[in-house]
Amino acid sequence: MVFVTQLLGYFFLLVASISSSVSMNFQKLAQYELQWKDPRTRQHKRRTKLKSYVFMRPLFVLAIFLSFAASTMDFLALTWLPPMTVGIFGAVSIIVNLLVSKVILFEQPDTKEMSAIACVIIGCILAISSKITGNDEQIPPKLIERTSSCVYIIMNWMLFITCSIILEYCTLTPKIHRFGFPFISGALGAQNVCMGKYIAWTVARSTEIGELAVRLDVFCSVLLLCIASIIIHIIWLNKGLAKHDAYYCIIVYQSSWFLFTTLSGIVVYDNMATLSVISHLCFFSGCALAMIGVWKISLVHKDSNET
Repeated sequence: MVFVTQLLGYFFLLVASISSSVSMNFQKLAQYELQWKDPRTRQHKRRTKLKSYVFMRPLFVLAIFLSFAASTMDFLALTWLPPMTVGIFGAVSIIVNLLVSKVILFEQPDTKEMSAIACVIIGCILAISSKITGNDEQIPPKLIERTSSCVYIIMNWMLFITCSIILEYCTLTPKIHRFGFPFISGALGAQNVCMGKYIAWTVARSTEIGELAVRLDVFCSVLLLCIASIIIHIIWLNKGLAKHDAYYCIIVYQSSWFLFTTLSGIVVYDNMATLSVISHLCFFSGCALAMIGVWKISLVHKDSNET
């Protein structure tokens, strides 16, 4: 029975990965639509740029629905899987995104980028080879209410907001600007999984006993943080999509999402409490390899609109 539920969880993750990749590509199409009559092929440029906000374009609205569906699938998967497992599923998400971007936007990496992308995928696979389990001794509400968990969540928000202000108002190198918003968008988006584990457990348990199974103030706080992270990370992602190729932004986004979802699983939910020394080594080596690959992509990538 446990195997079947875990298999169902992985299926939900796969559906979420596809839906999320299509959503982000549609958001890029909405960006292109402001300047091009044919946003996919980009052969016929508009004489004047559309005045409407990108967030009000039909393609963007459809993308948000797809993103909501992906988040729902992730929440369902969290009913049976630990957050770290959801995070390291990013290897599959990166491959899915490459296929989706090629079909929808006709974007694909060059040969220099492929070696860096392979480094990311191998790193994720190495990390996922570790046998990851949750902390069965304490329920999610107890784990997320710990001082260490609260400090971690607050510091995450402070760090990412500070980075967004620096990226918005300071003059930095083009590589950092290209890398910045997609990275902090994925990092903040990882809060959805951290909060989602708590929300998924609360909904399941409350339905079972017929009343709210957690403290109301904590539940409201977690729910508000989850909603805020969804809205803000979409805004940050679109700041990157507005200027850079979708496949590049999404790879950086997904890799950052993978890293910080994994960190949330470690710090908040003790997902590495029972791992062996070898598993620890494989996991951290995989994470380091994936991040090196992402940074290499940012160094060699050249946007299609650059001369």
